Amino acid sequence: MKQAVALLAGLIFGLPAVLGAATHKPKPFVISGPPVAESLVFAVMADQGFSGESVKFITWQSPDQARALIAAGKIQGSVVTTSAAAVFFNKGIKTTVAGVFSSPLWIVSARPVPQGPVKGTLLFPFGPGEMPEIVFHIIMEKRLPHLETRHTGGALEAMNLLLMGRADHALLAEPAASLAVARSRKMPGPELVKHLDLRTLWEKRFNGWPLCVSSFAVFGDAVDKPGQVAAIIKGYGLALDWIKKHPEETRAIAKKTVPALVISGIPLHGTPMLTSKKAFDAARLFLEKIHDLDPGAVGKVVPGPDLFRGYP
Repeated sequence: MKQAVALLAGLIFGLPAVLGAATHKPKPFVISGPPVAESLVFAVMADQGFSGESVKFITWQSPDQARALIAAGKIQGSVVTTSAAAVFFNKGIKTTVAGVFSSPLWIVSARPVPQGPVKGTLLFPFGPGEMPEIVFHIIMEKRLPHLETRHTGGALEAMNLLLMGRADHALLAEPAASLAVARSRKMPGPELVKHLDLRTLWEKRFNGWPLCVSSFAVFGDAVDKPGQVAAIIKGYGLALDWIKKHPEETRAIAKKTVPALVISGIPLHGTPMLTSKKAFDAARLFLEKIHDLDPGAVGKVVPGPDLFRGYP
């Protein structure tokens, strides 16, 4: 009888601990990114649970905000420029690049588009020394005497100034490039076209090597969790396929998580993540060329291969 009472008491008083363990949820792996196509895929992955992990996605609106989130340890992964990942690595923040992206980067121009060198006024999103301005200067190699350049507070401001006829060109990623072109067809003012893709210009300049401006970087303790990161990379691929088959559901997710991507009449799409050695070599070439122009933009030195890591 005493044994039965003891067993019953153990079950009763042990129940809260058992329930607490059962209801305990692991901290989510928080991924952040700007309102670009790559971020959409992470948002869908998190919403649909494709990684098999507890993942949360949040957007950042400026490079300064991204740097603050990373420095404070509030996110475990982010879509950042490859050069920004190098800067964090060189500052001693535990950082690795788990994948890279070769995403569209357009010079959007007002008609009539110039033949030959770009002329007039070109707008860069963000301030001096940020991407994609540096990429533009590397590709063009020499100063263009008939081109004036100006900086804006972001892609939206650059797009609006271009639509108002206050510039001739703007350097825009997707979906801002498509949005600018679509809006120009519905508004009085200049008609805009996607004039030049910097990816194509980069490949011509550097013997076919792809342009890998942005990366999926992992920070802090998450660097040493290969199973978790590998699951997220796999989930990214699953989400990319799902987006192609579920346009309406994708749009609903985008409205909740990355509303700036939702553009009437423009389909939503993602960008593949590249994780091969060749892709990482292309990203390292990118860092070397950035360093040649502005060493400070990569943290003064080009990191060694430890910056890049494959997660099987």
